[in-house]
Amino acid sequence: MKCTQRLYLTADREKVVGEGDASAATLYAVPGDEIPDSAAEKFGLVDGALPAKGGKAPANKGGKAPANKGAEGEGEAK
Repeated sequence: MKCTQRLYLTADREKVVGEGDASAATLYAVPGDEIPDSAAEKFGLVDGALPAKGGKAPANKGGKAPANKGAEGEGEAK
């Protein structure tokens, strides 16, 4: 995948952040650089860039979703 924005690694090298982020420590890639698919997946990159805020849903951990709870007594005969 081709990089489409300047990307930086955090000091612990566990996350990629955009230009201007206070946690940016090391330049990782600039537009036009090739990013391995494994790195794009690890860092959650979309089309060579960070996803838009709120644009990426968290990964499903395989757990069952909790049942929706209505107001107490809702739908019960009294």
